[in-house]
Amino acid sequence: MLQRFTVNFGYSVFVALSWVGLWHLNNFLFDAAEVAPLVSLIFLPAILRPMAVLLFGFPGAIGLILGAAVTLPTIATPSFSLVLIVLSNGLMAWMVFLSLSQIPAYRSQLTHDMTGITLRTIILFAGLTALAGSLTNSLIIYLSPDLSSSSGLPLSMLAGDAIGAFLMLYLMSMLSPVVSKYLR
Repeated sequence: MLQRFTVNFGYSVFVALSWVGLWHLNNFLFDAAEVAPLVSLIFLPAILRPMAVLLFGFPGAIGLILGAAVTLPTIATPSFSLVLIVLSNGLMAWMVFLSLSQIPAYRSQLTHDMTGITLRTIILFAGLTALAGSLTNSLIIYLSPDLSSSSGLPLSMLAGDAIGAFLMLYLMSMLSPVVSKYLR
């Protein structure tokens, strides 16, 4: 039990550190793509949302939450709305994964080694993860009195999340033999 906890803790820390690293890389490379303080047309950390829950399960979702908890307060004042955004960061990806896993046609494809995953499943998983995350975050930002919002926020967030998630899942599915050999 303690050994499993240690492994899962390691997965969570790895995902959180990856989130922080991609966050800083995104701010360095794509500063001009920022639409609003919490929205970018190209958002590299969104790559991790479907990847983390697919590879690591619930510990991956915890890592997403931890990574967002470290980075989001650097651009917005800590508030209840920001806590909701931090929590939705990992929980939306986890909920999409659990929902798709209940469908028999996708259950065999959504495994940690990604050996049977098809392009259709990649597009669906990346798209639903991006849609769930961007709509949830946009709703929180829209309803929050302490966070600013703009009219194109949901679409911009959806585009940045979907493009990043799709590209990373596609790349990882091509490298699945290496992934399955070293990650479980």
